[in-house]
Amino acid sequence: MNRRQFHLRLLLAGLVPGMARAGTAPSPDGYPDRPIRIVVPYPAGGVVDVVLRAVCDPLSDALPQRIVIENRPGADGRIGLDAVARAPADGYTLLGVAPILAVGEHLMPEMKARSRDFVGVCGLAAPPTVFVVHDTVPARTLKEFVALAAARPGEFNAANPGTGSSIHLAQELFFERTGIRLTNVSYKGQPPALLDLGSGLLQFALISQSLVLPLIQSGKVRALAVNAAGRTRSLPEVPTIAQAGYPDILVQSWYGIAAPAKTPVPVVEWLSQQFQRALAMPEVRARLTATDAEILALDAARFTELIAVENRRWGALIHKRGIRL
Repeated sequence: MNRRQFHLRLLLAGLVPGMARAGTAPSPDGYPDRPIRIVVPYPAGGVVDVVLRAVCDPLSDALPQRIVIENRPGADGRIGLDAVARAPADGYTLLGVAPILAVGEHLMPEMKARSRDFVGVCGLAAPPTVFVVHDTVPARTLKEFVALAAARPGEFNAANPGTGSSIHLAQELFFERTGIRLTNVSYKGQPPALLDLGSGLLQFALISQSLVLPLIQSGKVRALAVNAAGRTRSLPEVPTIAQAGYPDILVQSWYGIAAPAKTPVPVVEWLSQQFQRALAMPEVRARLTATDAEILALDAARFTELIAVENRRWGALIHKRGIRL
């Protein structure tokens, strides 16, 4: 594990109970006096949307004003990111953050919004992903699949649920480290990729565990490894990526809340504490842990640092692999 990967793991170590220290700062004068809007740059039903609603629905009931989630998909996340970057920095328009915020500028040089245009508010959760193959693929372990794919280059189709997404980049890292070549099939999100995975049009995917679990349970696909630091409650018999023989390919997807960079610090700190408080609610924890998501509860400073670390980490791979949107 190199220094940068170790630094990332240290940031994600904020998962420990007691990380959230919410409720100490008073509400900034007069804030909020109207609903708070959170823009999600992806369609409803995706993992980032599910995580945000699990946190925001109970939190909204506890705040003096409602939280409204607005899905604004399109242009690989640019529409939503640009909308929030241009919004007044007053705490009333926030961004539902996925790793595209950290890497988008490397993938899309023409992209107007940059990671520096935002400040982290709170890192919420890191749901696990899982390497799967269709049941017709004669591989029972990840190493067996690598050997099979190496012997039959370009023959297997792999799901790309969004160019530049954390899942896509983790998959590219896996391809680079193993030297295998698969045919990437691009989709606008994970739900449509699941349909083709279940039908056998796709033979391989790295995909969110919570979404693919029904296909695993039905026997249509086979789980080879979970891309997480430890085995998950839902798939206790499936090894981690390290246990499967690839310890340097651990990549965690993470989701959270960000705000325009010039949002007043007292507003950012107050919001951060409210989201951390929500992550301590039994209802929220139950909904997140039901998906085996690790609860981050990263405060504003740590989440802003995580975004910066990911920006540097993935920029090198994106340029090396020539990944573009």
